[in-house]
Amino acid sequence: MNTLATPTWVTKEVARGFINNIKFIANVNRTYDDQYVQAGAKVGNTVQARLPQRFVATDGQALQLQALYDQTVPITLTNQKNVAFGYSSQQATTELDNIRTRYVNPAGEVLANAADVLAFQAVYRDVWNAVGSPGTTPSATLTFLQAGTKLTDTATPMDGRVAMLDPLAMQTIANASTTLFNPTAVISENYKNGMFGRNQLGIDEWYQDPNRPLHTTGTFTSSTPIVSGAGQTGSTISTTGWASGASTLKKGDILTLAGVYSVNPLSYQSTGRLQQFVVTADTSDVTGAMATLPISPSIITSGALQTVSNSPAANAIINLIGSTGATYAYSTTVSPQGFVYHPDAFAFVMADLIKPGAGAESTTVRSKALGLSIRMVEQYQIGTDQNPSRLDILIGAATVQARLACRVFG
Repeated sequence: MNTLATPTWVTKEVARGFINNIKFIANVNRTYDDQYVQAGAKVGNTVQARLPQRFVATDGQALQLQALYDQTVPITLTNQKNVAFGYSSQQATTELDNIRTRYVNPAGEVLANAADVLAFQAVYRDVWNAVGSPGTTPSATLTFLQAGTKLTDTATPMDGRVAMLDPLAMQTIANASTTLFNPTAVISENYKNGMFGRNQLGIDEWYQDPNRPLHTTGTFTSSTPIVSGAGQTGSTISTTGWASGASTLKKGDILTLAGVYSVNPLSYQSTGRLQQFVVTADTSDVTGAMATLPISPSIITSGALQTVSNSPAANAIINLIGSTGATYAYSTTVSPQGFVYHPDAFAFVMADLIKPGAGAESTTVRSKALGLSIRMVEQYQIGTDQNPSRLDILIGAATVQARLACRVFG
C-alpha cells in the first residue's frame, strides 16, 4: 500500500529549505516568542525587544543614584506570507518521489526570499552610519575599514561582525583584495563561491545577498541648506536655505550637521568625526526655503542617552551623503544598500500562526533555537480528488540598535 507524505514530513522539508536559503535574516537576532505557541498569533501582534541599560560614570565617594531607562523596541508581526499548491491522489500515489523537488523545495525557497526581502526593507532606512557614495560600487578595502571605524566609534563588539553586500560589491571587493589578504588556498575558494574570505578587514563573515534593497535619494538642486537657529535638540531639526519648492529628502537619506560630532556611547567622549543622521520620513520643501527635518538619532547633548558632542550652531552647513556644500551630485540616485553590522543591530521575528478548524489538517514545525515557525494546512477535496495545501509564515523585523550597523552604498 502506497503512503502519501504526511503534512509534518512536508513541513519539515520546507523548513530545511527555508534555513538553507536565507542570508540576511539568518545573520540577525532571531526572536521566537513562546506566548503564541498555544493560542497562535495573527498579523498585528507585537513582541518587545529590550535594549541594554546606559549609565554615566560619576566622580567621588558619594552615592549618586541614576535613573534607569528601560527601553524597548516593538517588533510587530507585520506580514503573513504563504505558498499554496495542490496535487491529486493519483499524483501522490505514482509520483511520491518527486513531491520534494516539485513542490517542497521551491516553496521553501520562495518563503525564504520573501522573508529576506521584507526584513531588509524593514530595517535599512533606520541606519544612520553609512560609507561609500550613492550609485558607485565600492572598490577599495578602505570603504570597509571606514565602516569598521564607525562601528568601533559606537562601541560595537569587535567579534561577530558581518558584511551583507550587493553581489557586485562582493565581487568587486573580493577581486580587489585577493593578493593582499587571502592565502593562495583560499583565493580559489573565494572565486568558486563568489565570496570574500572570512575574518578580513575586521569582519568575521562576508555574504552576498541579491535581496538587498535599492534606495533612491531625494531631489536636490544647487543650494546651501543650513540650520535655522542655535541650540536645537530632539528628533527634528529646523533648516533653511534649500532651493525653494524644489528639494525633497527621502526616508533613508543621510546628512551631517557641521560641528556636530558623534560620541562613544560608553565613554561619552567625542569621536572627532561628524555624526551622521538619517531622515526618518519623506520631507518636501513645499512652503518656501524652510524645512523641518525628522532625523535619527535624536540630538541629545548630555546624560546617559547622549548621542552627540553638542547641538548645531545657527547657520551650520548641512551636507548630504556624497555631497559637499551646494554641489549635489547624487540627486535621485539609485543605490544598492549593503550592511556591515553586528547581528544584534536587528531582530527578525516569527510566531506560530493560529491553527484553522473546519476539518483541515494542520501542522507546525518550530524551532526556538532558530527562531523558526512554519505552518502547513492540507484539506482533501472529495469533489475533485485534490489535496490543496498551503504553507504560511508570520513574520516581522525591526532595527533594535541602529548604532551597531553601517550601511554600504553601492
